[in-house]
Amino acid sequence: MKLKKTTFIWGIICLIFSAQIHRTFSQETPIEPTNFITVVENILLSRRPIKIINGQQIVVDNAVTPKLDNVCPIKTDATAKRIFQEYGAIFVSRGTILPRQCIFDTELDIQSTQNQSMRQSANIGGVQIMLQKPAMEALLKAIQEAAKKKLKISPRGGSLAAGRSYQDTVGLWNSRFYPALNYWVGRRKISRQEADDARALPIRRQVAQVLEWENKGLFFSKDLSKSILFSVAAPGASQHNFLLALDVEQFANKEVRKILAENGWFQTVLSDLPHFTYLGVKETELPALGLKPMLLGNRTFWIPNIVEPTTKLEVKKK
Repeated sequence: MKLKKTTFIWGIICLIFSAQIHRTFSQETPIEPTNFITVVENILLSRRPIKIINGQQIVVDNAVTPKLDNVCPIKTDATAKRIFQEYGAIFVSRGTILPRQCIFDTELDIQSTQNQSMRQSANIGGVQIMLQKPAMEALLKAIQEAAKKKLKISPRGGSLAAGRSYQDTVGLWNSRFYPALNYWVGRRKISRQEADDARALPIRRQVAQVLEWENKGLFFSKDLSKSILFSVAAPGASQHNFLLALDVEQFANKEVRKILAENGWFQTVLSDLPHFTYLGVKETELPALGLKPMLLGNRTFWIPNIVEPTTKLEVKKK
């Protein structure tokens, strides 16, 4: 009797131990994100250039397939490299028209880019916004799903919450650039001559100058605590310019963020809490697209996992 009791106890212990082992090894191992640069290069090679004619997407035959160096020269242009790192997530957006450059310099460039995409307008909560058609369709679906749970998803900041013109982004840039510049001049960290020179620079060179100052700790965000790029986009490089971003009023609601993610909308710009980017894929697909999760507070941002090739130094033999 005693032997049977002992055998029974050992049997229970073995079952518990076996179950624990099963739970341990059946847990999903986090997927290591792919190199974002490699993913984008492959996407550019696979996507044939498209034009919009009479509302239809037409493949352009015999067109030159763009390379990453032409779209965003991250190897030779420090500003382009930073833009690609901060806003580049749109280059893995599925089912959308991608920009032919990561930075544009004029209103005409942005208008031409927007004209080449399938655009759709909608009135949401009394606000008229414009997005690329796949992004808008996914947003409207998310809004319907939220309504079933008695939740709202609405634009934050009026019509500028979605698509923006080049001049819109210039205005937002200036709203951060000039106050911060005046502040640092007042603190004698930037000379008046340097400030005057920066004000006179073309926008792209002005962005480069600001990023150079920020490398020295002179930040240009609204609260002067972080990079200006975490507050507003460089003009002509905003995801809003490419009709693939939306600022959401209910960004603090965890359930709203979940619904948006289930419909392909994710947070991809660190510290810009209301900003969501349309990627058009499931969250489980993001690591394979070269995006890595970064937790900030109780939010997950999906940012480019940029792995640059290391240069091997040759060792000369004596």
